[in-house]
Amino acid sequence: MSTLSPVAETARLEAATETLAEYIGYLNCEIDAEQEKVGPNPERVTALERELDIVLGERRALTPSNRDIINRALYIYAPVLKRMHGGTP
Repeated sequence: MSTLSPVAETARLEAATETLAEYIGYLNCEIDAEQEKVGPNPERVTALERELDIVLGERRALTPSNRDIINRALYIYAPVLKRMHGGTP
């Protein structure tokens, strides 16, 4: 049971949604960039595609009550994206 207010719960859901969308965009860009190389690394493409499938599934399954996905987006994916943008987690 959550002790957060409805406003806080909504903010967490919105932040998780935006984080997942940004991570999906990042993965798509990485796949495209790898495939455009003269000698693309098929293992990297496969790994990125698997990660993309996982994150797309999480995005489709995201609901206000799915705390596991919200927490993964906020505590796993968001710090990775923040580091990529030059910030510190």
